[in-house]
Amino acid sequence: MAITRERKEDLAAQYAELLDGASGLVVTEYRGMNVNQISDVRKALRQVGASYVVTKNRLLKLALDNAGLNTGGDLLTGPVAVSFARQDLPGMVKVLLDKAKENERLILKGAIIGQSVLNEADLKTLSELPSLDQLRAQILGLLTQPAQGLVSVIAAPSQGLVGVLESASHMLANVLAAYAAKDNEAA
Repeated sequence: MAITRERKEDLAAQYAELLDGASGLVVTEYRGMNVNQISDVRKALRQVGASYVVTKNRLLKLALDNAGLNTGGDLLTGPVAVSFARQDLPGMVKVLLDKAKENERLILKGAIIGQSVLNEADLKTLSELPSLDQLRAQILGLLTQPAQGLVSVIAAPSQGLVGVLESASHMLANVLAAYAAKDNEAA
């Protein structure tokens, strides 16, 4: 049954909204999956901040083109569902790869990230990347290392000066003690 023009406009607007907040999308083929299996994939993806939508390919291509993104070439052919990552793209890909292992009917065709189109092998590499929070922690660690080194360098001369002064005071105390002992012997 053909869909109405209003429904097409609603879908195009929905795709545009999903693309607006997405860091990337993964195209899957879902041929032969039942509603419960698709719902299971959706539930798992929601836990990593992603959504999973069965799409109308032509309307999604138009939305991709309007957003200035790559239209995916041959990715958007046949019955496809698209997963949109809002935050953690590598996490979303990991979930999809795990679900594809559980259900051979879920086939990952590729991904679109900006102007780049990734194939299935690229998706496995992408899934091995650290999450956004892990990357932030690594960058923060890299940024604080020079500051810690700077503090050590700045503190080292003062620590050395304290050591020299302490050593000099001990030597002065020893000299004074020797003079005092010499004066006591003379008296």
